[in-house]
Amino acid sequence: MPPAPSTPLLPESVDADVAGAPRCYALADHTRILIPDLDARRAGVEPGNTRSHALALAPGLVLLEADPARETRAFEALALALLAYTPKVSFAQSHTLLLEVGSGLRLFGGVRALLARVTATVAGCGHAARMACAPTAWGAWTLAQAHVTRSSRRWHVLKETTLARVLDSLPVTLAPFAAQHDHALTQIGCATLGDLRRLPRDGIVRRFGDGVLRWLAQARGEAPDPRVWFAAPPSFHASLELQARVESAEALLFAARRLVMQLAGWLAAQHAALSGFELRLEHELASRHAPRTSTLTIAWASPSRDAEHLLWLLRERLNQTELAAPVIGLALVASQVSEYAAPTDTLFPMAEAAEASLGQLFERIGARLGEQNVLQLFVEDDHRPELAMSARPYRESGAKRTRKPRKAGKPQQEAGASAPVQSAFDLPEVPLPTQPRPAWLLEKPLKLATRGERPVYRRPLKTLTRTERIESGWWDGEGVGRDYYVAADDQGRMFWLYRERIGGQWYLQGLFG
Repeated sequence: MPPAPSTPLLPESVDADVAGAPRCYALADHTRILIPDLDARRAGVEPGNTRSHALALAPGLVLLEADPARETRAFEALALALLAYTPKVSFAQSHTLLLEVGSGLRLFGGVRALLARVTATVAGCGHAARMACAPTAWGAWTLAQAHVTRSSRRWHVLKETTLARVLDSLPVTLAPFAAQHDHALTQIGCATLGDLRRLPRDGIVRRFGDGVLRWLAQARGEAPDPRVWFAAPPSFHASLELQARVESAEALLFAARRLVMQLAGWLAAQHAALSGFELRLEHELASRHAPRTSTLTIAWASPSRDAEHLLWLLRERLNQTELAAPVIGLALVASQVSEYAAPTDTLFPMAEAAEASLGQLFERIGARLGEQNVLQLFVEDDHRPELAMSARPYRESGAKRTRKPRKAGKPQQEAGASAPVQSAFDLPEVPLPTQPRPAWLLEKPLKLATRGERPVYRRPLKTLTRTERIESGWWDGEGVGRDYYVAADDQGRMFWLYRERIGGQWYLQGLFG
């Protein structure tokens, strides 16, 4: 299924007079018109017209020359973006890309849904396409040419029997060899591909060579059609030259979308996901003190290859960025690539799916408010209550953490072994304490006065539980020896207290709700 010839971005027509005629534009080679713009079409210029004929129809026509190197780079970028739908993408004549999508129709919801998504991707990359689909590569290519020239109303064919009938009705001028044998085909009375197919085979081979019969057989699905597929590069680095200087960071998102779509296609081809990338900005040297280039580094916790999610994060970052100088070029570099494990479809929702969606939510909140403002609680391997938990940015949830040495009596982890990483939402399976713990710990323990050997916090307190002794921290110079109690006052309010083993001083550590 190929996008047909894509229309390059031509300068907009302006109401300027050239020898009394409005100006318009067309892409042309040394003899014929390739692609006219809308104003040239209104003047009667069509693809295939000779240069002299086109200039006679539109005296203000400006003929532009093709740049093969830029066209090649543009089609490679488009092929890279379309790898998101199939790993089999190949280049064909007349600025056409061929996609083998038979194995992915069910995945994308059928032909119509897939055509809509491919069309949106091509448009997002800055191109206009004429789409067609058929059971064979050359059949789809021919229908795409018919779509461009409007020589047929059938552009989507799914059955080989229907394809053979539709191909027979198409003009023979659509065939890739038509330009080479145009006058000969006209002289023998071949108007359609069906007329050509009904000619004697020996005569076709003698006059046009065996390539014509081979092409007809491949287009109808009667002969194999091996192709060389486009191969994605081993690493991703895409650049884009802007058509005009951009002074606002928010305006860069429209151009950066093309690079992100290429990145999504590359990730799909590599079966990979991404946890960060770099957007490099090339600045116009309008100021002596402005840097030549600058870099925006964007990272997130859970690896992803969802283009919309990456664009959302990029948009939030650009909204908070001030440009040092106008930008004239962009480059996107994939810096943190990992393997991607596709989620499996299950009958009932799984906890992993909920965790992934929550992870994306936290990443978006962090992009909006700042990563340092989205914190996550971690359970630490320490018996001291003030050090048993810590709050760190959410992005560190997937990172390997350096653990403190374990207390005496517990085996040390072997050298070189990786420490287990706490899940983003699961607490480790550890024995529950023998006594209840309060939900609210004071930032710093509060020293209490005593009255008749009883601690006082506004009112005298009475201990309700037996002693819970915690002795820890001898290895880091902050050792503690405490006896903890749950206490209450005469109004039923409950507190968490401890008494120092050395000195006997009472402290308030936490409050129960």
